[in-house]
Amino acid sequence: ARLNEIGNRAALTAPAAQASIPERLAAHVERTPDAVALTCDGRSLTYRELDEAANRLAHLLVANGARAGESVAVLFSRSTDAIVAILAVLKSGAAYLPIDPASPADRIAFTLADAAPIAVLTTADLVQRLDGHDVAVIDVCDPAVGAQSAAALPAPAPDDIAYIIYTSGTTGVPKGVAVAHGNVTAMFGSPDAGLPPEQVWTRS
Repeated sequence: ARLNEIGNRAALTAPAAQASIPERLAAHVERTPDAVALTCDGRSLTYRELDEAANRLAHLLVANGARAGESVAVLFSRSTDAIVAILAVLKSGAAYLPIDPASPADRIAFTLADAAPIAVLTTADLVQRLDGHDVAVIDVCDPAVGAQSAAALPAPAPDDIAYIIYTSGTTGVPKGVAVAHGNVTAMFGSPDAGLPPEQVWTRS
């Protein structure tokens, strides 16, 4: 009875969000294209700049086979490039697979073998972490990225997988957990989210 009284029943019974992450981002870009979206190590991108950079990379990913039902690994240190890469994978329709470059070689090998991404997005200084793995590697600084269109791609469906995150697993063997776009955007669509416009969500 007490749980029923204090529980967030309104949020739990609300209809599921019917939007993907790229759709929610596109709406925000349209509202505030010149607002600062991202700042890291002295580099800043507006929402328009972030959106266009991610679109270009997404077009290249699609040309390399990225689509719904596939995954693309992202191997980055904390940087603006990492955020652009994640958004690009989401825009391509594929799920992103985060890989920490500080992870042991065995952990990286297991994740790549288990998830079987079609490619890995990374930077030239981290590409050696992929030595010995039979997977396509795309450098986000490849000049081919800049030659791509900045136009938006068709948005993925809310039920499509947005990302795959590996837990430690109760048996000691990592386990992949797939999270759909709708599960992520539901957090932002809730009237109980409680964030004023000038604040942000962070999600790893």
